[in-house]
Amino acid sequence: MSLNTKKSVRVMVDMSATLIHNGHIRILEKAKNCIKDKHVILVVGLTTDDEIKKHKQYNSELSYEERKEVLDAIIHVDEVVPTTWEITNDILSKYNIDYLAHGSDNSNDVDNIIIFPRTEGISSQDLRERAMHSIVQQRNSLKPMFTPESSNLFASNFIDIKNVYGENDEEYNTIEKTVLNNILNLTGQDHIIAIQGSTITAIDITTSNFVLGNVLIVVSGYHSEQIIDIYERKLNSLPQETRITIISYIDIETELSNNRTFDWIATTYVDSDNAFLADIHLLNELKQAKQAKLFLDATGSINLENHHEFADACVFNSGNALGGILGACFISYNEGCLKDYSTKNMPWSLDINTYLNKKVTSPYHAICSLFTVSKNFESIKQNAKASKRIFIDKFPDRILRDSKQQPISCTLIKAKKVSLKRGIAYNAKSIEKGQAVISHLGDMFTVKNEIGDLYDNLNID
Repeated sequence: MSLNTKKSVRVMVDMSATLIHNGHIRILEKAKNCIKDKHVILVVGLTTDDEIKKHKQYNSELSYEERKEVLDAIIHVDEVVPTTWEITNDILSKYNIDYLAHGSDNSNDVDNIIIFPRTEGISSQDLRERAMHSIVQQRNSLKPMFTPESSNLFASNFIDIKNVYGENDEEYNTIEKTVLNNILNLTGQDHIIAIQGSTITAIDITTSNFVLGNVLIVVSGYHSEQIIDIYERKLNSLPQETRITIISYIDIETELSNNRTFDWIATTYVDSDNAFLADIHLLNELKQAKQAKLFLDATGSINLENHHEFADACVFNSGNALGGILGACFISYNEGCLKDYSTKNMPWSLDINTYLNKKVTSPYHAICSLFTVSKNFESIKQNAKASKRIFIDKFPDRILRDSKQQPISCTLIKAKKVSLKRGIAYNAKSIEKGQAVISHLGDMFTVKNEIGDLYDNLNID
């Protein structure tokens, strides 16, 4: 009996269906009804596990038997048979198939084929990424962070991590160039170096190599005091004669009135330990008056506050408001900051040439974690700003600082005690009794209509 006189036809839809989704259901439904006035016997040609591993280079989340069990339960499906990755005329003949139905991405070379448009916006790979977003969202929700360091996770941090290597790896070179250029755009300086370690590592390297000579340290809190400690531990061993002068932030106006000059001014833009925002215009005025260069610990300010270009050098890490996985620190600096002098007596790990010449392993995975994030720095900033506004509106009587001294990242509040239903609070080291610091970076990657929900976990006495 010819095909035209057959009461039924056998139509095969070939698929891997590693993660079954609505796109699969739609093509099955279309295939079941693709021949008018004929009863369609719908056969799914299901790719075997070995073929998936061979062509997709991974093991399917569901085995062949599990995928077959799901497909057998779908009302449109009459049979499920094992097939290779590519469907041939021999396979169609083996299963007595009249037509092969496939999506518009078809690469099978067979005689009788029906093409359907693919369902946009869904694929098994999309589901994998959605699953990662759900896992990360749940982890962020189960453990809200009110700390000024990396306060929550982003699915892209993990999706973007790859097996990479720093030499002859063009993929990594492209990732690194993209990330570092995007970060450098935030700083306004000319050059940037990525190093394994924390911001303290970057400060130690920077103050060993070019923030030297006559240095004025402006103290505004715990983190600028750390700069003093770093200098004092090595003053006698620095590669050129260096001396430090220390003033409090509140004494800047007095300092402006005298005539002494410095080579560098070193300070912290945002001190997250006491939630203090320095006046960057005042620091720039001091820089000009003292004929100095400006060095900023920008850990708490980068990507959130403005005018980092006033600085001649900045240090920060891959977490905080950059939104990457911790493990990398960065030094950004202007042309002319580095001087030519011998570093032969300097420890290998403190010599900036070690990192400029890539003599040690770079923070590959931390850099990769920033690939997508670095293209969306502005959204992180806007989320943190929105979170802070909600917090201030929720606790207006608790706010201690004038708005001009409040950083986006965190807020100093009046509180005898801060307790949490769940999550991690920040134990600031330099604030007075009856005060607390609340960070707003826990909303960096929060969905817009859920920003501020984490504050429901706060109890402030």
